[in-house]
Amino acid sequence: MPAVNVKRGDTVLILSGKDKGKRGTVKAVFPKEGTATVEGLNIVKRHTKQRPTDGAMSSTEAGGIIEKEAPLRLSKLMYVCSKCQAPTRTKSEVHAGSRERVCRRCGEVAERPGKG
Repeated sequence: MPAVNVKRGDTVLILSGKDKGKRGTVKAVFPKEGTATVEGLNIVKRHTKQRPTDGAMSSTEAGGIIEKEAPLRLSKLMYVCSKCQAPTRTKSEVHAGSRERVCRRCGEVAERPGKG
């Protein structure tokens, strides 16, 4: 299982693929698969059939061509520091008794997504 260097809510840079060079916010991380979904990037089209919901004949789930974000490998994502706005690796340091992610470029503690 690879090390997870990005968390939900982080801004990341795409390193390779069709969206190379674009930045986005991480929506979800799947550590066991080594993947993450990024908001608005790696859009794929899924062709789905129309289906009834809850067994009722009157209500149906819409079908057709649906666009959604597909997961990207974690190795293709790089954390973008919120202070220096540059893609960087992170290191781990202990601050006030808790482990924090720290930007290797500017030394700023990475924001905790969803907290504060």
